[in-house]
Amino acid sequence: MSGHGKREAASRANAIAWRDRVIDDVRGEGRAAARAYEVSVDLVIAAAELIAAYMAAGECEISRTDLKLSGRRRPGASMGARQAQRLMRYLKARGHIERCGDPDLVRPIGIRPPELPLG
Repeated sequence: MSGHGKREAASRANAIAWRDRVIDDVRGEGRAAARAYEVSVDLVIAAAELIAAYMAAGECEISRTDLKLSGRRRPGASMGARQAQRLMRYLKARGHIERCGDPDLVRPIGIRPPELPLG
């Protein structure tokens, strides 16, 4: 397998692990926190799947605007600006994402960056 293929496989594995961790959290201990942030479990799961898709494609920083717009294209996953803001606050408070230097960008936390091929 080439270095590029290994990096893609690592990105997919990281995305799956991160998504599963977020979903397990919101279905367990994070359910009360989601309620407190006025965010539905279904919305958190949809967002986790969407962020994981970006991660699997090799993106390590994800635009909050892109997430909001992508949610509009998915049936039943439409969200307004306030709901998107509450979702991001929930994910940050639960330790799943962090903000980057650009206020529109977020980075999933707790993933191992794919190693770059040598040479």
